[in-house]
Amino acid sequence: MPSDEIKKYCDTVCAQIRWKKARNAAAQEIWDHICDQRDDYIARGDDEETAAKKAVSQMGDAVAVGSELDKVHRPKPQWIMIALTGTLMLIGMLANYFMDVSGYAQLHFAIFPFIASAAVFLLCYCLDFTVLGKYPISIYFITLAVSMMMVLPGRMMNGRIVWYVAGFRIDPVYLSLVYPLAYSLLVYAMRDRGYAGIIFCGMGYIPFAVILGLIPSASGLALFTLSALIVLCFAVIKGWFGENKRNYLLLIALPAACIAMILFAARSSYIIGRVSTVIDPYSKRTGEGYVVSLVRDLLGSSKFIGRGSMPAAYAGGIPKMSVYSTDFMLTILTHSMGWIVFIGISAIVAVFACLGLRKVARQKSVLGSLVSLSVMLTFVLQSLSYIMGNAGYGVMSSISLPFISYGKMALLINSALIGFMLSVFRTGDEFKDGAGSLPGHRPLFSLEGGRLIIDLKGGRRCSLTKKYCP
Repeated sequence: MPSDEIKKYCDTVCAQIRWKKARNAAAQEIWDHICDQRDDYIARGDDEETAAKKAVSQMGDAVAVGSELDKVHRPKPQWIMIALTGTLMLIGMLANYFMDVSGYAQLHFAIFPFIASAAVFLLCYCLDFTVLGKYPISIYFITLAVSMMMVLPGRMMNGRIVWYVAGFRIDPVYLSLVYPLAYSLLVYAMRDRGYAGIIFCGMGYIPFAVILGLIPSASGLALFTLSALIVLCFAVIKGWFGENKRNYLLLIALPAACIAMILFAARSSYIIGRVSTVIDPYSKRTGEGYVVSLVRDLLGSSKFIGRGSMPAAYAGGIPKMSVYSTDFMLTILTHSMGWIVFIGISAIVAVFACLGLRKVARQKSVLGSLVSLSVMLTFVLQSLSYIMGNAGYGVMSSISLPFISYGKMALLINSALIGFMLSVFRTGDEFKDGAGSLPGHRPLFSLEGGRLIIDLKGGRRCSLTKKYCP
């Protein structure tokens, strides 16, 4: 049969491509091209068998074609971003080790968490990120279940729920770093569902927001809310929910505005107090005003290179700052070594963010775009909040500075997230989202035999016309 000859040619080409993941995509391109050329010959009057032979011969030698494709279809190692990640980890490891005046980190070998985090990073980098797209709803609900387990039985400390396991403190606030990724997978599962998909994504935001309110963590809630909003709007603008982009954006904007007003009304005194503290911290020498004024005094007495002078207001010695060497590590490093450290670390973070966002914009698949965007937003918002706080202008408390500020759970989570993101950049070009379109999908909600059916998987259909089957 003519199709058997075309398939044999495609198989020979695929055999030359060493990266197995790229074989099907390359073969499908060749199959489509040959079939199109065959159809053109048939339109000119050739029979199907003759047309197929002409189309195949026109492609050239299969081994030669496969060898050329082998040079093109290869993983793209992310050496620059791996180097930047390693640099940030090294800075964090050295800073935590040598800046720890209490001796706790040195006594407990603070290098080990960084070694473990590097291993987690490399593992996630080498894993196939497409597994996330196979079980998006399951991952969402597993993340939700784990979060509920960590919040409900936890105990309060300094106004926040924490866990203590085998002598280690686990802060559930760091779970907010995972929520944008879990939410992006929900958006991926709900794409092409139109209004029902948008509504379901809105409902999916609520459980995580409630958990962050119970912890409570205003900074975690702000990070997740902003990330979720950007991810959902990005998917709508890309047309992944359908063509009614304007109506979809209105459907998102109206509830978002209402939620923002409700939250502001509920915490208006707190928000206004934090803003007034940032504007004039010296009028409040207690609480947050004391910390912000201390940060600004330390930075004001810092040099460009070298240890800064003692601020006049602290002639008797600078007291330890809140969570020493963690929440305000950048401030401490700047006062101890100079503004060059602040500028250098900020520059590395900025370069990493710019390269990452640029690569996110180049993703071809829906899954690759959503996963990488959610991770990149988590990195950028964490970093921006931390740097602003360490400059004395943070409206909310920061969560962490990825890879640098100390916190074992935050370090491990950030390492895994960045590893998955670089896995997308490394192999994402060869991933193709499941074929389908709006008319070919089952609705999210349907009635069958008097029962309400909620189709979370989507029931996507694909056309087998001219489909290459290995």
